[in-house]
Amino acid sequence: MSTKFIYALTLTITGALLHLLLFFTGFQTEKLATGQHFQWLGVAIMIAVLWLGIKAVREESPHKAMSYGKGVGTGVLISLYSGLMSSVYNFIHFKFVNPNYTEYQLALIRTKWEAAGMGEAQMDQAEKVTRAMMGPVATAIMTPIMAVLFGLICSLIIAAILKRAAPDEVKAA
Repeated sequence: MSTKFIYALTLTITGALLHLLLFFTGFQTEKLATGQHFQWLGVAIMIAVLWLGIKAVREESPHKAMSYGKGVGTGVLISLYSGLMSSVYNFIHFKFVNPNYTEYQLALIRTKWEAAGMGEAQMDQAEKVTRAMMGPVATAIMTPIMAVLFGLICSLIIAAILKRAAPDEVKAA
């Protein structure tokens, strides 16, 4: 197995475990308002795994050198592989493990809409769109897209830090 795939699998498994932890502790159901803050833990995990994955690929290369482009490409591939695997897990999670997630999310959002002064007709219309975007299929479609976009942003920064030029004698050869 390639290093990129191993780190993508690590990212996918830790993301799935985070989803399960949030679900079983109630932070994806009754305590969703508080649980939304724990979603940032997933971002920290993604940054850490991308850092470790890009660094591992650099350490495998001859002379432990890595260009900026290779670092960015590595991070994006890790994100893509993880996004594709995570989309399958997210579909299963929101279809079978936590099928009422959309209802909890809409109850939370509706209170925010009411506080913003939206009328009942506006909220009903917004709820239709929101419900469609939060379903298991839509979530499965959006997961790899968002994973790659966020992975690209993180990889641009991480690769700039971890890039390392090849030694001069190798360049001259």
